[in-house]
Amino acid sequence: MTGCLYADVHWPRAYRSATPSDVKAAVSDPVVSGQACNTALIYLFAWGNAGYAAAVKAALKDSGDALLYDVRSDVKVKSYVFGLYSRSCTVVTGRVARP
Repeated sequence: MTGCLYADVHWPRAYRSATPSDVKAAVSDPVVSGQACNTALIYLFAWGNAGYAAAVKAALKDSGDALLYDVRSDVKVKSYVFGLYSRSCTVVTGRVARP
């Protein structure tokens, strides 16, 4: 019933990440994390982009032209007062390699 009056949300469906054999992986490659969220309010309004692409973009925001590999994904949900306010986030963590 969330988003009865207004809904503009994006949920993750699928995302293919590179593996260490797809890139020039190095032990010194940094680990980064990013998240993308949807928000719902009083069951009437819902908005946000909790897709994988948005979470990966957030993880790579300071990495310039880089690739994310060896990606792990999780979903984090916070809900208050029986769901009157809720926030669902896709969280990705991976290693950064230069193309």
